[in-house]
Amino acid sequence: MYITTDIHGVFVLILAGFTLGSTFLSAYSILNAARLRNVRMSWKAGKMWGYPIFATVFLFSTLVLSSAVYQMSLTQYYPIVGCYAWIGLNWFCASFLASKRYITDHGIVKNINDPSQTVPWYLMTDFVVKSTGPSREYIFIYQDRGYNEKNVNRCIRLELEVPAHKNEEFKKIVSYKLGQTISPEIESFIDVRTVR
Repeated sequence: MYITTDIHGVFVLILAGFTLGSTFLSAYSILNAARLRNVRMSWKAGKMWGYPIFATVFLFSTLVLSSAVYQMSLTQYYPIVGCYAWIGLNWFCASFLASKRYITDHGIVKNINDPSQTVPWYLMTDFVVKSTGPSREYIFIYQDRGYNEKNVNRCIRLELEVPAHKNEEFKKIVSYKLGQTISPEIESFIDVRTVR
């Protein structure tokens, strides 16, 4: 009898921890998005019509579950289902903001929650444009800001798929920011598979 009560208490405690953690994650993502300055453009980059797959499926599932619990008037499950719905909403918000691509005056932000995926324009040394259907894929080569033991910068590649409706605007920004120092490689003259 006591064991069942203790297990239920542990599950409720874990659910409360996840609810609190998801709230902090969502707030952190919203604050990071709000802190971005001089955003020239942005677009959705999730895998499911621009939205993150797992967070969207989880949110949809919790909404269906919440609706079923409400329809059956299972009032004892309202707090638990409410926590799951809140977790789903926060996870969706954080994943959606993290998967968006932001182009700023400072550089390219591929993930607002990971500073290593923010690349300033001045570190970029080369780029290649590749056609992928109606959209374009830009492959930027940039120097790592850290130094290794030989004091030599290593080059890293950043892949960025630009949707067709944002391509012209993005092309103008890249031309303005890098056009004076770098001329793009044309896909027909270079094998993009060799760029690592």
